[in-house]
Amino acid sequence: MAKKKVLAALLVGVVIALAAPAAANAVPYTKGSSCSLSPTTVTAGGTATLTCTAGTFQGSEPVQYTVSGENGANANLASYRTATSSAHATKVAAADGGAVLIVTVPKDANGAYTITGTGSTSKAASAATVTVLPADAPAAATSSSTGSSTIAKTGSNIAGYIAWLGGALVVAGLIVLAALAGSRRRRTTP
Repeated sequence: MAKKKVLAALLVGVVIALAAPAAANAVPYTKGSSCSLSPTTVTAGGTATLTCTAGTFQGSEPVQYTVSGENGANANLASYRTATSSAHATKVAAADGGAVLIVTVPKDANGAYTITGTGSTSKAASAATVTVLPADAPAAATSSSTGSSTIAKTGSNIAGYIAWLGGALVVAGLIVLAALAGSRRRRTTP
């Protein structure tokens, strides 16, 4: 009887562990086609075009667009700007249900921005993500006095020291073991 309870509890735990990620990855899917961004990576202040294929939304329905991300409120959506935490705009879809939206990310943008279009009538939704790279640093900051470019040093110097310390500790441990073995042999020999 106890084995059955343990097995049932284990089964419930496995179901919960497998079901939780599925709920976390839920995305509003469209009934028809989807939207895509071109290009998918831009620099800060750059422009990407969101294109929703025919059938994504109902023909001629208003579509609400939202851009969310760091400083997303500063994004321009088809020349529309807002000062809230996310940028919002509404445009009417084409007669075939397709739509095009030009998105200009802020000049101080960095990271991922999600652009979501939701049909007012159909409630069909589609999202696409654009990755924004920070604007380049001034040329003087990335060049040496000779004019050649340098690569920024990343990482840690401590890792090398820790590796050397670990190796030294292993060698010291081997020396101690050898000394103990030698003293044990001297005690046991007549």
